[in-house]
Amino acid sequence: MVGSMEVNLLVVVPGILGLVWSVKEWISVANVKIDGHPDILANQDSKAKTAAADIVAEMIKISTTIQEGAMSFLMAEYTYMAVYIVLFSIFLVFFTGVPTTIAFVVGSITSILCGW
Repeated sequence: MVGSMEVNLLVVVPGILGLVWSVKEWISVANVKIDGHPDILANQDSKAKTAAADIVAEMIKISTTIQEGAMSFLMAEYTYMAVYIVLFSIFLVFFTGVPTTIAFVVGSITSILCGW
């Protein structure tokens, strides 16, 4: 049989590894710069050097629009989830008790934080 120390390690270590990997990926994505690859564009077209600034401006405009849309979606989704969590918690506390309700709320909040 597996001891309690091994069980605790099997629970905690994957979570820590997941957090470390998430931070690594976040840093990797944050370091990507939108520059339109001016060297590649210059090799393809003689007008590309002057058009590169326009291309980069359009890329930034599109990425900003996508980012704003994603944030709007998440806020709307989290508003619905908050209402559901409150209503279902009231239902749970009467039929299952406080410990189950606390577990549900903590699980819901951690789920929301993972989706962020």
